[in-house]
Amino acid sequence: MKGNSYFRYVEEHQEPSPIKKESTSSEKRPEADKNFGYGILVLGGVSAVITMPLFIFLYKFMPKLEFYLGDSLIKLDYIILFLAIFFLLYYLLKKFRIIVIGLVVTSLIVLTITNFAGTYTVGDLKEDYYSFLFRLSGDSFEQDFVQGAGEFRKEKELRAAIDYTNPDLRNYAASIAIKYFDEQRHLSPKRKWVQFFSVFKEIYGQWKYVYDPANEDYYSKASETLGQLQYDEFFKGDCDDYSIMMAACIKAIGGEVRLVRTTVEQSNGDQIGHLYPEVKFGSEEDLETIVYLIKSVYFVEESKGNAINYYLDGKGFIWLNFDYNDRYPGGKYQSEVRDSEIII
Repeated sequence: MKGNSYFRYVEEHQEPSPIKKESTSSEKRPEADKNFGYGILVLGGVSAVITMPLFIFLYKFMPKLEFYLGDSLIKLDYIILFLAIFFLLYYLLKKFRIIVIGLVVTSLIVLTITNFAGTYTVGDLKEDYYSFLFRLSGDSFEQDFVQGAGEFRKEKELRAAIDYTNPDLRNYAASIAIKYFDEQRHLSPKRKWVQFFSVFKEIYGQWKYVYDPANEDYYSKASETLGQLQYDEFFKGDCDDYSIMMAACIKAIGGEVRLVRTTVEQSNGDQIGHLYPEVKFGSEEDLETIVYLIKSVYFVEESKGNAINYYLDGKGFIWLNFDYNDRYPGGKYQSEVRDSEIII
């Protein structure tokens, strides 16, 4: 009895142990969902920030894959590449966060080193970014042409008129090649491009259209046209003379020129022959930089609101239209027909 009383006493006076309240799954879920959402936003934001510079560097090497949807050009290659880089980075950040952060830090260190070494500077990255934006904006236009197979008429006479080795002509071309844009030449990866732009600006600005003698094709030599400056500050002549002068000056400073014969339909329905020059600039990979230089550096006002027109040859080289119908290189073509052409 005594033992039983003792146990009864202990049970009656023993304090009940606290009961732990179990959290229900419904109470945990909102906080977990909130953290999960924040995690997705942070990883997505970091992935997007890292994706952009990688995309700008890599998209130049992506095969072109685009199509028209109505009037809109859909650049499927850009979409595929951007999404591929983004989701790859997102996966790597989620699985190997420390490694990816290390790679980002390493990339920043490499960019810092190349920046101070002058190999690839922050300015280069900025220019690549702007070039990419111009590519997206549709400020360049590859003209679709109707290609003729005819023989180039009076080729011999034209080539003889392009006397780019004439000492006076050569000295003049060298002079106007550095007349404009010399202070901004460092913005172009190739000095020749700046000099081609300067030659265009000078000849275009001084040209006055004058017809040939009736019922004749008169091809004024480039050196002869240069001599017109002794009478006033203008060059005079028709499209043939302009093309000859432009070709001679570009050729005299190391450029390559293509002369194109075409047929232009006038407002009254009549068709007339026309000759114009194109200048070779670089490969298709250079296009974004060329457009950026024309529209943001050298011909900002002249090209405002207009596309840069070019011809892409079979080897993948860009030829800019240097005709006189627009105030900037890469102006609109007067015709889609290319009857015949020669390279000077």
